[in-house]
Amino acid sequence: MKKADKILILVLLLVAVGFALFFFLQAEKGGLARVTVDGEVKAELPLSEDTLFKVETEYGYNVIEVQDGYVSIQDADCRDQICVQHKKIHLTGETIVCLPHKLVVEIVGEEKTQYDTVVG
Repeated sequence: MKKADKILILVLLLVAVGFALFFFLQAEKGGLARVTVDGEVKAELPLSEDTLFKVETEYGYNVIEVQDGYVSIQDADCRDQICVQHKKIHLTGETIVCLPHKLVVEIVGEEKTQYDTVVG
């Protein structure tokens, strides 16, 4: 490997780390946990209030816990239990997904806006 190759690899690595830090530091704490099943919103749980919420559907059940501003799935009757083993989430854009139950828990901001995006 030539010296120029090593320098290029180092520069690319530094740029990648820089982008990762930029996006990590820009992430904002969310205000709500939006619970959807098969695309239908079942609940919006404020992160400021500790609560347990059970979602029961034809696919099965999930018990969602909000505690100390973090959201996790405490119990589910799905076979693989990946959603239960997922880490707690609290930043806008983070999600927990239970594929067998078609359930998505997504952290969203508190502010409700009229428009999703603006294209100019």
